[in-house]
Amino acid sequence: MDRTFLGLKAFPYPPRFVMAEPSRDPAAYEAPSSKGSSFLGSANVDVRSEKSFDSKQKIRGVIHRLPEDQWMAKLRANVYKVLRKKATEPGHRIKFPEGFDDHKEEGVYLCAGCHAAGQQVPLYTSKMKFECGCGWPGFWTNVKDAVYEQRDADGRRCEILCSKCNGHLGHVFRGEGFPFCTDERHCVNSLSLVFLPHKGGDVVSPSYSGPVFG
Repeated sequence: MDRTFLGLKAFPYPPRFVMAEPSRDPAAYEAPSSKGSSFLGSANVDVRSEKSFDSKQKIRGVIHRLPEDQWMAKLRANVYKVLRKKATEPGHRIKFPEGFDDHKEEGVYLCAGCHAAGQQVPLYTSKMKFECGCGWPGFWTNVKDAVYEQRDADGRRCEILCSKCNGHLGHVFRGEGFPFCTDERHCVNSLSLVFLPHKGGDVVSPSYSGPVFG
């Protein structure tokens, strides 16, 4: 099978790593249960540079690595800016179907970048989502090992990223008093996600096409 359209011809992987559709059932995914526990990974992994790819690409198992021109071709302009350039969508005004802040349907939230690269990678479920009032989709935890954190360059906040494609998701905050064992609030851009409904149907992408910032 020709994988050029996935941008992986230069970095082939065995067929056993091609993913089937993940479970649509939020109950199928483990969640932390003990106080102070977390399913977030960290940025302390091996890195290397590849001439045709972004430098310091994280090596994390099956990685969806695409040259920047292919990311630009596969993602809408504002989605590209959020996932690859760490921009932020407007808060408090992107409601469903433009975004997921007020979205309450049962199902699983996938990485929009991995989805564009031909893979379905669960990051969050509807059971992990809560109304935090921040103006962006909020989650109290993530699918285990699917998301990792690293300190922003200015040292002030902790960025969260997809463990498979290194796509920017948003930021994680702690110590805000929410009643969850992780003590975490994942503030996630809707444009970083697509949604797989529990009851079936096509993947839902946020329709917001306006400007993003940063």
